[in-house]
Amino acid sequence: MSSTNQRPIQTPSVLKYTPVDEIQQIRDHVKATFDSGRLRPLQYREEQLLRLAHLIEDNYARFEEAYKLDLGRHKLEVTACELDMVVTEIMYLYSNFEKWAQPQKPPFDIKFWAFSPLIRKVPKGVVLIIGPFNGGAIASGNACVVKMSELVPHVSALVTELFPKYLDQDLFRVVNGAVPETTALLDLQWDHIIFTGSPAVGKVVSAAAAKHLTPITLELGGKNPVFCDANMDPEVTARRLREAQEALADAFIKVYKEFYPDGAENAPITSLVNNAAFNRVKQVLEKTRGEVVCGGQMDEKRRWIAPTILKNVELNDALVENELFAPVLPIVPVKDIQDAINFTRSQPQPLSLYVFTDDRDFEEH
Repeated sequence: MSSTNQRPIQTPSVLKYTPVDEIQQIRDHVKATFDSGRLRPLQYREEQLLRLAHLIEDNYARFEEAYKLDLGRHKLEVTACELDMVVTEIMYLYSNFEKWAQPQKPPFDIKFWAFSPLIRKVPKGVVLIIGPFNGGAIASGNACVVKMSELVPHVSALVTELFPKYLDQDLFRVVNGAVPETTALLDLQWDHIIFTGSPAVGKVVSAAAAKHLTPITLELGGKNPVFCDANMDPEVTARRLREAQEALADAFIKVYKEFYPDGAENAPITSLVNNAAFNRVKQVLEKTRGEVVCGGQMDEKRRWIAPTILKNVELNDALVENELFAPVLPIVPVKDIQDAINFTRSQPQPLSLYVFTDDRDFEEH
């Protein structure tokens, strides 16, 4: 998919925060519209899903420019990793949600069969989404208030502008702001909260939701370990990771040069989101006792850090303490596979885990 919009690119330059005293009014209005039953017909949800897809497809060039301004992200990366992916997910919802919404008969149970029980799928109500917008909330018939990130002001401002042009503003609203605005949102009662972000903020969201017994969905960041079998092909592993001790480090150097033949500083690599994020990663790289294998260059003005690979990183190193959320890959030597498993289990649960091996026993360990 690509942009077919030939009009001049216009990207909002300033993100206007939502007045705190208007936030409850927004929630109350959205709730009143939901209670009216407007979203109950599947056909209306279908229409809103298509409008959401068109919101993205009609504005590819504007989103590409907004991501470039906020993150320095190359338009091909924006298209492949952001826009195309979201449109594909929306169309998957569009193609399947009517089937998912149909009533279901539960498994036979002698205690209840005489009552002819039936499971009906009903919307929860008004959902607060803190982070990326969730198309599934529309498909399941919920109204939504979306809190966009203030760290990407151009992307958030663009979404704020486009929402009322494409979606029903009585049911779907955007709130912008930082801590005061988010706090005001969390003080209110919601029927469900969806949060994407760090574990630290996830705890704050969970505590706020508990006051109202609000169910929540948390998608939290974390360290995703990569287990590399000492007997696997290190170059294949390095190539697939792009970005395992000595043989793997040598392979990374070779692959690194293939990916960045003119040097990483001349490649279209995304910047960090703000100065605080840049300084955090810079400080970690200054504290580490690991040895830089590739990369390490920094440009504070651009908030840019080259993809950096380090070896001889110890389990108690600064690089291993928290999620890096940066183009930094530490190679951590361990005694054996069980040592790696024990360390991983001692950490917060990762979103995913990768294994590079040709040995089935290693894979199933």
